[in-house]
Amino acid sequence: MKRQMVDMLADLIKIPSDPFSDKQEVLDYVQSFTDQVHMRNTLFGDSSAPALLAEYGQGGVVLSGHLDTPPIGDYWSFSQSQLASGRMYGRGAADMKGTVVAMLQAAQDLVARKIPVVLALTTDEETTMQGATALAKTLPMRRAKAVVVGEPTGLRVAYAEKGVLDLAIETRGKAAHGAMPHLGENAISKMMRILRGLESFKGRIAHPELGQVTMNIGTFQGGTRLNVVPNKATAEVDIRFPPPYSPDQLYREIEDHLRRIKTPFTLRRLVSMPAVQIDPNSEHLKVLKEVSSAESTVLVHASEAVYYTQVNPRVVIFGAGEEELSHQANEYVKVEAVARASEVYKKYALRLSGSRAG
Repeated sequence: MKRQMVDMLADLIKIPSDPFSDKQEVLDYVQSFTDQVHMRNTLFGDSSAPALLAEYGQGGVVLSGHLDTPPIGDYWSFSQSQLASGRMYGRGAADMKGTVVAMLQAAQDLVARKIPVVLALTTDEETTMQGATALAKTLPMRRAKAVVVGEPTGLRVAYAEKGVLDLAIETRGKAAHGAMPHLGENAISKMMRILRGLESFKGRIAHPELGQVTMNIGTFQGGTRLNVVPNKATAEVDIRFPPPYSPDQLYREIEDHLRRIKTPFTLRRLVSMPAVQIDPNSEHLKVLKEVSSAESTVLVHASEAVYYTQVNPRVVIFGAGEEELSHQANEYVKVEAVARASEVYKKYALRLSGSRAG
């Protein structure tokens, strides 16, 4: 079984699944596996970002994962799917192809034991999350005894995650010759004032574990030539916020904060996703902590849990891999962690089904 697991992980990592890749190949790979273990497959979403719901029986645990990744990027010291010192390297190894393999292996064993189980696999988690939006409408997701979202938690049980508010900011100026800047209005200078003010924003709400609002100025464009006063500047900012902030509440606070700078600007939402807060004392979390012998944790990034918690309160986040390795060069997952995650998923499904583990 472990050899099969390692081979599957290597295969999955080798299949391109970044935003510029055709997602059908990676989906075909997992669908071929679920076909072989006699699960009933249903596709959702459009061809550009298909999602798969693979079912065996009714009323089982949903194991939820995503197959897509960001681009590989530069500065790698290891090749894609290289195995070294018990670690499998490659884009998506930690986030989260390692966990997907753990889920596939667990599902195979559960079907063999005739234990109900559902796999919910998407191909656009890193971009639009339309797959999760479609899967959230299905009855298996709504009625599941638990939905396990397999984000990398280092084999800890996560019960909360930050929300996302991505903003586009624009400032306008007046063009003039660079030798006569007094005849123009520099849009970049205006933007710099806005961004300095934005970086001073801390927010009114803090979470005991997730902390305060954080932000990253991710893009900046302005100007056309060195010797022309720029008449337009734009910036995009990625803001992460803890519960119980709502996106609307945070947007209003940020807008009010920036208005105090007395510099004209326009503000536009790009992405808005609420934070997730699951009751850490809920029964389905307690059971997972028992079968995994794991401590609880929280996530600073967003996941598809944001959509599943809206239709089912019994959501929990648990996966192999470490959160800080996501999207990094030399991303890896420990093979033993993948095997351990698979065992935990099986024990959890058996426990919630009323069957004995072993």
